[in-house]
Amino acid sequence: MKILINVFAILIFISSLVAGKMYWNHQLDKQLETKPTRVSAAETEKDMQTETKNLPESIVKKLEKAKKIGTPVKLVIVGSAPEKDLKTWGTLLKEKVENTYGTDLINVELYEYKQMNTLQFVKTKTYEEITKAKPDILLFEPFLLNDNGVVGINNTVDNLHVIMKHIESENKALITIFQPSAPVYQAQNYPNDVKALETFAKENGYEFVNHWSAWPDYNKEDILKYLSDENGQPNEEGEKVWFKFLSEYFTNS
Repeated sequence: MKILINVFAILIFISSLVAGKMYWNHQLDKQLETKPTRVSAAETEKDMQTETKNLPESIVKKLEKAKKIGTPVKLVIVGSAPEKDLKTWGTLLKEKVENTYGTDLINVELYEYKQMNTLQFVKTKTYEEITKAKPDILLFEPFLLNDNGVVGINNTVDNLHVIMKHIESENKALITIFQPSAPVYQAQNYPNDVKALETFAKENGYEFVNHWSAWPDYNKEDILKYLSDENGQPNEEGEKVWFKFLSEYFTNS
């Protein structure tokens, strides 16, 4: 009888050890599942320095300030919309920027207009949509190709002065980046309009980026692989080329 009691006591002791080990293993698993991965401030800072490597200092400082105070920067993208239903460079860039930086740092709004030129933009006061959006950063493709041969580059520049005056009235600290429309195969006067836009941007303290460097030479047939049947409009592959250039500019990737 005494032996049976001892055996029973040993079995209870072993069972207690096993149960205790199972309990603590379970608790440890729960902690591992729920404990968030901590990213050091230094690592976060390093990531941001890498991502903003190609941006002008003025934008980098604006992002650093936004991160510090916890208020996101608003990036507004304005440009021409294609006639065909495509995933545009603007749509792709919006996704890329928000995925890279997070919407708690950068919110992106996209405004695309079909068959728009700067004269219509002024006459119809469509610029008020952008003014009301109150951007901190404006990426503007000012319908340059639609203006070509219709509005004239001198009038385009005058219209841009009007447009920017209204948009900047809501944010004196606005940073604006101008860029041209898509290239055109064997264009004649149009490239001069692009140069005039660059001059306008630099003379008035705006940023200017030219994605044409990412495309094949516009005088060679290779560029036709990236253009649609609609004159001056990129096809799906062209939209990607345009996007990749801007992705490198905004996110270094």
